[in-house]
Amino acid sequence: MDKEPVLLTISPLENGKLDAVYENNGFGKQLALLPEMDKNFLEAPRLTVDDQRSIASSIDSRASGSRNFENIKIEWKNLSFTVKDGKATKTLVDNMSGVARPGTLTAIMGPSGAGKTTLLNLLSGFYETGFDGEVQINGYVRAPHLFTKQSCYVMQQDRLSPTLTVQEALTMSVELRMPLLDKRSKIEKVNHSISGWGLYECRKTRTCDLSGGQRRRLAIAQELVNNPPVVFLDEPTSGLDNVSSLLCIQILKEMAVQGHTVICSIHTPSAKIFSHFDMLYMVSKGRCIYNGPVEDLVDFLSRHQLNCPQYHNPADYVSEVAAGDYGDFTEELSKDFEKPLPEDKDANEDRRRTKYGGKIMSEKHTAEAEKLYTFTTSSFHQLGILLRRCWLSIARNKVATPLRFAAYLAFAIMMIMLYYDIGRKASTVINNANMFFGMCCIVMFQSILPTVIVFPIEISVLQREHRNRWYSIKLYYLARYITELPFLTIPVIMLIALIYYPTSQPLELWRIASLALFNIQLCSAIQALGLIVSALTKLQTAVFVALPVVSPFFFFSGFFVQSHLVSPYIRWLTYLSPMYYAYHGMLLSVYGFDRPALSCDDFICLYEDPNEFLQFTGTADKKFHVLVLSLFAFELVFRTVAFFLLRLRLKQKE
Repeated sequence: MDKEPVLLTISPLENGKLDAVYENNGFGKQLALLPEMDKNFLEAPRLTVDDQRSIASSIDSRASGSRNFENIKIEWKNLSFTVKDGKATKTLVDNMSGVARPGTLTAIMGPSGAGKTTLLNLLSGFYETGFDGEVQINGYVRAPHLFTKQSCYVMQQDRLSPTLTVQEALTMSVELRMPLLDKRSKIEKVNHSISGWGLYECRKTRTCDLSGGQRRRLAIAQELVNNPPVVFLDEPTSGLDNVSSLLCIQILKEMAVQGHTVICSIHTPSAKIFSHFDMLYMVSKGRCIYNGPVEDLVDFLSRHQLNCPQYHNPADYVSEVAAGDYGDFTEELSKDFEKPLPEDKDANEDRRRTKYGGKIMSEKHTAEAEKLYTFTTSSFHQLGILLRRCWLSIARNKVATPLRFAAYLAFAIMMIMLYYDIGRKASTVINNANMFFGMCCIVMFQSILPTVIVFPIEISVLQREHRNRWYSIKLYYLARYITELPFLTIPVIMLIALIYYPTSQPLELWRIASLALFNIQLCSAIQALGLIVSALTKLQTAVFVALPVVSPFFFFSGFFVQSHLVSPYIRWLTYLSPMYYAYHGMLLSVYGFDRPALSCDDFICLYEDPNEFLQFTGTADKKFHVLVLSLFAFELVFRTVAFFLLRLRLKQKE
């Protein structure tokens, strides 16, 4: 049986304004869409009729969807959080307690700097340590790792992959988080999200080109596609117009009606938006001054001689109270909602509960919960999607990728002009070695400079997606390495291919291959070192740190001073330079392995015998396989260290 068409009804109100509602929307009641507007409402921001119909269809699909999650109650007791402010400390959250139940939409409100975002970070598990008090999930002490699988957190900053389009971003979110859906259902899910959040017109637009409101809607839509039991949102209406703000809150309200626990911070909502919230948690100066139903707010304030004017928005009035416009009432109001700090437990008391009354989850219970909320996406599926995303990120970079190839081409042309036809002559053997050292320098600097900005650019997106359990960080790291590999090796091979013949190097395939091998190994090892710098620094300092980090490799490469002539106290630094092994490996590849005598076109040539030149440079006693394995060891160590530093940085809150 076909559904009745969705109807948009616009009706006049008694005060001469207009209102609009959806009928036949699937909820069995009228669903208000538009805020009250004056008669010249045509000038107000609004969605098109097609957008409105698609929104109604999207919301209707949510209502008819099945509930596949457990109800989760969140309770926090005596939460306090302090930070260092110079030599002193500043309390951002001061002894806050409260509860958020399933089926309710809870608003955390307060003036700027009152502690809204900090409290949300504590409740969501974004801050896992460094606070006093306790957060309980259904009566049990919260296990942060498990709770991140039960919830999602939409942060205030719209952290999006800049090279993806809206449709691609939502598609990858669905594929990573809802892999059990068939292809058709995934497409429908993406289309519903695009239409429901008013993103149809910009579905082919890259996220870096979206407006602030579009980015906000996309960030929220990405996190809500998999129907999480608990939803945290920091300022979800920030950057949205009146219609989009109301639509956003209505969707969150319907999620709460379905049994979700929805908590969001919000600054000063309109009266119509404020009426959609079930519970209000009002904060001022890091303390709770109201915690209860929205409809009881005015009565509560009146009991403290704070009378909200009849036609005044209660949300505006309580915000003015919190800001101190009517005097400092923080101390007086907070007394009703602060709980005394519990005393430390005696050794004989029940060890299955904390001093805050939270039950401690048994290992069996934890294991069962872990199975329920483990990754539903296979590692191969995650890796495939991440490979595609990383590839698009590099391939669509119209500046860095072409410049990398252009730089290698320019270096090749200059080296051909400088070192043309010197490789076969004994009189120019020193110049030929200089060319190989120059090649090492080019590869080293061209490898580290583009790499050091990778994590500083992507860290904000990684933090959001890693916290919300989109994928394993190990697979992201592997995907990043695999996709970077061609863009590292191809320019190096291109450089060697362009200069090898014009500079008259020996035309033996295995020598060409070994020369390319050492250059690629140096490139990969230095790129791995760049990832370490990238994981340790911020974007503003990454490039400045990179050059001092690789400079010691340059000086201890064995080119300026041979290793046996270096002071014994610092000689060990020579063996910590990847450039040392690459440089000697290149000389060994070109002049070693019984290469015939070089032609001499001068009065006297010192190094007609290639072995004598290898003795002079200290390369003759080097073993080919030792040099190769040493460079491989450098890369392995650097990449391992970079991975653990990345994991450590993801735990830091920026």
